[in-house]
Amino acid sequence: MARWVAMAVILAIGLSGCIVSTGKYEAAVSDMESAKAELEKGRMHQEALEEQIRNLKGLNEKISTDLEMMTTEVQRIKEGRKNEHTLLETRERELDQEKAELSSKLRVLTKQYHSARVRNKALVKDVLRYKKELKELHDGTGSVMGKARGGGVPAMSSTSKAGDAKPKVSSSMPSKTDMSSKPQAPKIASLPMIPKVGGDLVNINKASVSDLVLTLGLSREMSAEVVANRPYRLRGELVAKNVIPKATFDEIKGRITASP
Repeated sequence: MARWVAMAVILAIGLSGCIVSTGKYEAAVSDMESAKAELEKGRMHQEALEEQIRNLKGLNEKISTDLEMMTTEVQRIKEGRKNEHTLLETRERELDQEKAELSSKLRVLTKQYHSARVRNKALVKDVLRYKKELKELHDGTGSVMGKARGGGVPAMSSTSKAGDAKPKVSSSMPSKTDMSSKPQAPKIASLPMIPKVGGDLVNINKASVSDLVLTLGLSREMSAEVVANRPYRLRGELVAKNVIPKATFDEIKGRITASP
């Protein structure tokens, strides 16, 4: 560039056709050196700008790569959250369904529990009543046997009338000789436990609907309920299971049995 400036000065001098003074020449050279310095400064500045541009391009590429990776990660997180949200909704629906089923089962179990409590209370009452009846019967049997041993009540013969209201005493009553030995406990089974009406007892675990209607006088619907709620361990379960009313049970309890 300085060479071109010098040539331009020389050309200007040649074209002017005059000789330049030393001061002007030196001034021109000084301007040329200044221009040369400015030109060098501009070149260095240009190189610095180019280097900065290259650095910015590299930084831009790095930022672009990082941005692409971050975009991919954000997309992956969004998809993961979407899938997780779907799974949570599905699980929530399943839990709601299980909750509804458990609530339904709980209501059924609660109803069964209350029904079982009612039946249990009825069975407890029946058991207490049966124990009381057995105790009274046992006490009555003991008093009869005691009188028979003491001679207060004579033993009845086998020729006693069948319609006699007094209980029959078995012919195997211990004699005076036997009484001197170790006394034996009276056998309650030798006395009639329950009064029979019209022949043998009706087994509520085996009788048909027609038999229950004919022998006990129950309605066909009530007899069908008796058959449907088998088996029975005790007679009182007819009332405990709400098969027949208490009043009806009191009328027929002397004519039925629950033996297996």
